[in-house]
Amino acid sequence: MSTITKRRRPGEGRATRSRRPSIAPTRRPVPRVKTDPRFSRRRRAVAREQKRRLTLRLSAVGVLVVAVWAALFSPLLRVDDVKVVGAERTALKEVVAAAALGPQENLLMLSTSEVADRVRSLPWVRSVDVDRMLPGTVRIKLTERRPAMVLSLGAARWTIDSTGRVLGSGAADKGLPVLAGVQVATVEPGVRLRTREAQAAVAVWKGLPRSVRREVVGIVAPTVERITLSLADETLVRYGAPEDIAAKNEVLEVLLRRVRAEGTGAAYIDVRAPLHPAIAPRTPSSDPTPGTTTHSS
Repeated sequence: MSTITKRRRPGEGRATRSRRPSIAPTRRPVPRVKTDPRFSRRRRAVAREQKRRLTLRLSAVGVLVVAVWAALFSPLLRVDDVKVVGAERTALKEVVAAAALGPQENLLMLSTSEVADRVRSLPWVRSVDVDRMLPGTVRIKLTERRPAMVLSLGAARWTIDSTGRVLGSGAADKGLPVLAGVQVATVEPGVRLRTREAQAAVAVWKGLPRSVRREVVGIVAPTVERITLSLADETLVRYGAPEDIAAKNEVLEVLLRRVRAEGTGAAYIDVRAPLHPAIAPRTPSSDPTPGTTTHSS
């Protein structure tokens, strides 16, 4: 009797063993770690701080929007009135017209320096201060020029100040000295005399001692070297160009005191050369003769 032995194929037994059902591993519960209460309080504090900062930013934006609206569109900041202070010789309507402030002008956006420059162009105005006043008022404070002389051009008269600026037609005040004999190109209010003769005459008048300046009733300036002053007592002072002013003034004051102390008037006093002045005594005739001229040392 024969025995039949069945051969196993390679890997057949191992395959049978690998088909056993797998068992899923069980997960152990992770124990919860208890959080320190200080960390919780810190998180809540940070959240509150972030919320507060956000609120502040939004509030700042809102305030900024309101401020911009108020600065640009609020009726409280519109220029409704112009207040002028210090205008005595300048008409108020001239100041308002020169300021050129429209009804829609914004008080905060207004350039006070530009307004001051426009008003300063008026003939009598020397300096200007412009201020904003709530609600809606602009105050313009003027300092006006002082009249110094009256420029005589034929039959025309013009008031000028101590810089040679023409202030207006006619004589602004009584008793102002008359400037004559000068050549000028253009004369109108607000224009400054630019010729050498006019500027030299103004410089001589400004450089005089106050006591002598009060006595001057006229200045003749045909040329720079021939500037002559006429005093109230009819004494003529041949002053010349505005050079060596201090020496000329000192000699002039001494000679005036001397002739008045002696009780003898002088037809003219020549201080063009202050080291060698000359005096012509007054005679019954109005004009001194050359033979009566004396020199003073």
